[in-house]
Amino acid sequence: MSFAYPWLLPLGLLAVVLTTWLLRRAEGARRAALAAFGEVEVLRRSSTLVPPGQARTAARVRIAALGLGLLALARPQLGERESEMVRTGRDVLLLLDLSRSMGVSDIGETRLAVAKEHAWEVLSAYPSDRVGLVVFGGSAFLQMPFTSDRASLRLFLDSASPDDLGDPATDISAALLTALSAFEHEGEEGRRAVLIASDGESGEGDLKAAIEALRDEDLPVFAIGVGTTGGGPVPADSSEAPEPYHRDHLGRVIVSRLEEDELKTVAAATGGAYARGDRPEELRALVAALARVQPRVLAARKARELADRYQWPLALMVVLLVWAELSSRAQRGILPAQTRSLAALGMTGLFLLSCSPVHRGERLYHEARYPEAYDVFHRGLERDSSARLAFDAGAALYRLERYDEAVAAFRRAARTPELRQPSLYNLGNALVRAAEERPGEAAPLLDAVGAYEEALRLAPADAGARWNLEVALRRLGDDRTGGGSPGRGRNADYGRGDNNVPGYEGNPDAAVGAMAGGGYGSAEGESAEELTVDEARRLLEAVERQQLTAHEGRRSSRGPTGDRDW
Repeated sequence: MSFAYPWLLPLGLLAVVLTTWLLRRAEGARRAALAAFGEVEVLRRSSTLVPPGQARTAARVRIAALGLGLLALARPQLGERESEMVRTGRDVLLLLDLSRSMGVSDIGETRLAVAKEHAWEVLSAYPSDRVGLVVFGGSAFLQMPFTSDRASLRLFLDSASPDDLGDPATDISAALLTALSAFEHEGEEGRRAVLIASDGESGEGDLKAAIEALRDEDLPVFAIGVGTTGGGPVPADSSEAPEPYHRDHLGRVIVSRLEEDELKTVAAATGGAYARGDRPEELRALVAALARVQPRVLAARKARELADRYQWPLALMVVLLVWAELSSRAQRGILPAQTRSLAALGMTGLFLLSCSPVHRGERLYHEARYPEAYDVFHRGLERDSSARLAFDAGAALYRLERYDEAVAAFRRAARTPELRQPSLYNLGNALVRAAEERPGEAAPLLDAVGAYEEALRLAPADAGARWNLEVALRRLGDDRTGGGSPGRGRNADYGRGDNNVPGYEGNPDAAVGAMAGGGYGSAEGESAEELTVDEARRLLEAVERQQLTAHEGRRSSRGPTGDRDW
């Protein structure tokens, strides 16, 4: 037995001793006051005074409850458990303007220095994100590939200088297109973002085309504008220049100003946000807006850690406190003794229920904290291998896109009759997703078809299972004929991803794509010889299979019903 906070133990012991001493003093003062008031026995018979023995027992019980509560605060740990260490985050690419105008000091120091600090402030708000760096002026290139190492980012930021670029002009569209190229093999759609820090002075490139490309890739841009609208003179390219400021072809000192229009346009058109660097409230709003970009699983590993056992002293503390309170009320005639026992049992049961892994894990799941929810379900399975916990663990694994592990969890949950149908439905979903990760393998799709068919046998009216069965059959047919899967980016309709809703509109990261078969032939046709019953059945089955794999899809119109995980 060990404790996470052992320093609480001597403090707890001191608190128990001090409380005991105070209660004894209070009890002595109470007895003295009663004796001064009148005959104690007479007062007891004519009032609801608790007998001294029972009062002392109740006080001892409360002291014991205090000690147990302090013991629980120290977090007793016994044994080990396997923990899933999951790191989630987004992929954020920083575009840093290194053009000549970023050397203007109209905000006390150079715009470039301020842009670096604002960018660092925003990226530091989410330390688990992966970050990359693109520097740009009239051209752009990837300076630092995506990494989780913030020390490397700080090093590259500090060393970034206009000398790194040969073209001192500004082309924001070139930087955005470079970001698109950097994301070609990095991140996942809907889980990545671009952060640009610039003064917005850009007179080159095709910004409209860049915005369209960003929207096609669902890549939001978060922009930070640095500088003032009043502007300041542009410094010369080097300290060896004959004068300190840059001049145009007419000999006039060039003044650079903050141009917000393009930055605001890009941010609004892509679903991002814009902030002025000299307005802290706008920067805070930008940081909050970045949180809307959903994180993804970046890394996962298993580890052994000490198992917490604080629940047991905490539960016993609640039982003792409830018993002491109800016992005191019963002695004063406020509560019958039978009700006292039942209430104590009920309170204990409710407390243990609220501490159950199912309750805590489902709360975390509904808050979209899937790694923490899975950790709770996984720990619960170590102590109680129930089908409900396996089902919930499978749902969390599915959200974490660990489809093979979700398949194993749903197979386990499907052994229980009351969870068999929804488990088979979710098993089919996980198998189709697993097949997407291993193109060319027919086994997961075949298993998915079997799962959906069994789910339909148990619930013939389940339109969701019927719909996704058609998806699996279509993809299986495409794989066998060398065609592509109609999955993401290939005109599929995806499921919603709500914990309790098996709908099919909405979130493309939540459930299996739905491409339903449809259509019926006309009533006209050529005459043919009469078929036997077996021949007719085989012909109908062949036609049905052909329909399921050959017709265009449609969206489901079924509303949110059932107890599904997506």
